[in-house]
Amino acid sequence: MGTGQAGILIAGGGVPLDAVRVDYAAGAVEAAVLEAGAGLGPDGLLLVEGQGSLCHPGSTATLPLLRGSQPTELLLVHRAGQRHIKGLPHLVIPPLQELIAVVEGLAALGRADGLRPRVRAVALNTMQLAEQEAVAATARTAEQLGLACADPVRQGAGMLLEALDGSAGADLLAS
Repeated sequence: MGTGQAGILIAGGGVPLDAVRVDYAAGAVEAAVLEAGAGLGPDGLLLVEGQGSLCHPGSTATLPLLRGSQPTELLLVHRAGQRHIKGLPHLVIPPLQELIAVVEGLAALGRADGLRPRVRAVALNTMQLAEQEAVAATARTAEQLGLACADPVRQGAGMLLEALDGSAGADLLAS
């Protein structure tokens, strides 16, 4: 399910989150998820495109995505080596283990079923690294976090999907 213009074009549907007043964003996401998931069945898999970052003070997209989509599993997206918000060196990104704990905690809030969604894999953007450095960065991240990690552009998304394979019917969020 797309949540931005490009995602909507690719997926063929969704919600243009940046065009929805923030007060209504979680509800708009929920409605789009329900529509996209209609008829999926218990073994269906619904991927929800992420937007923004919880770490960026100007982003109003990620929290409504978490609240409205009510994910059952999560996919974290991160740029290799990024330690602060781009252009804002004083806004440090916490270590990924801490960030994962925050994302999982927020995703668990307000769930009537008591489920605690977990980050199952990391999509690592290694665009700014040479090939050997990219391979090392994904391996290091996987080892540090104990999670599947791949750059889906360079290495394909198969490993990431496999990590989520046991979560049929899940919504996935990229933060």
